[in-house]
Amino acid sequence: MSDIVRIGDATLYLGDCLEILPTLDKVDAVVTSPPYGQQRDYGAKIKDWRALVSTALLKTPSHETTQILCNLGLIHKDGRVIRYWDDLISDMESGMWRLFGWYVWDKIDGMGGHWAGRLAPSHEWVFHFNMESRPANKTYFSKLAGLVHRSNPGLRGKDGKAKGYAHEGREVQAFKVPDSVIRVHPERQNYHATEHPAVFPVLLPRVLIETYTDSDGVCLDPFMGSGTTGVACANLGRKFIGIEIERKYFDIACERIEAAYAQGRLFA
Repeated sequence: MSDIVRIGDATLYLGDCLEILPTLDKVDAVVTSPPYGQQRDYGAKIKDWRALVSTALLKTPSHETTQILCNLGLIHKDGRVIRYWDDLISDMESGMWRLFGWYVWDKIDGMGGHWAGRLAPSHEWVFHFNMESRPANKTYFSKLAGLVHRSNPGLRGKDGKAKGYAHEGREVQAFKVPDSVIRVHPERQNYHATEHPAVFPVLLPRVLIETYTDSDGVCLDPFMGSGTTGVACANLGRKFIGIEIERKYFDIACERIEAAYAQGRLFA
């Protein structure tokens, strides 16, 4: 049995996501940041990362245009980058979830240190899986809004020749689709408040949720942690379903999401 807490439009489950996911209704998007391999101690020990994360994402209660966006970071071992995401991609594609996009979270500034001769890490990945695409909402303000598109070359074809520019003569729209590089400073202020070893900034899931769900959409995070995705949903007015196995982080998530609802919706 799992504990269930409802706060506003958020439904939070304390328990094993592999047991809870099959009981849920279909969602419009999954925005999650599961553990990066065995990098940190989250309380419950992960015996088989691949079995946990792949199985959880494959159990997503989905419809045709459900989008899965999964944030993962780098792991180095014995002088090599461990491409642990390769197994996840293979498992997802075997389950008919194609790797549709591969984005970068640019953390703006790398941390200090020697890093064994590598450049200071300042990015992580966001893997985008789906079975069918859906239009990305245009949520970024366009700096050229109102100007008229001039004749300039579009994308090049296989023969190397530039195609005609489809929007020549039209005004630039006020908003555009977000970039494939999401530039957001990492969360450094709330670590002690959340006591979670890998808190990501609210703005990161906010960009993904706002882009791939509509105002009545439902977003799921099967690895809720301290509830950052839920806070972003509360700020945006989206419905949220979160699952967390550790009581400590579950309680923190409840407090943060409740505080987000008390503050009121931040983004139209």
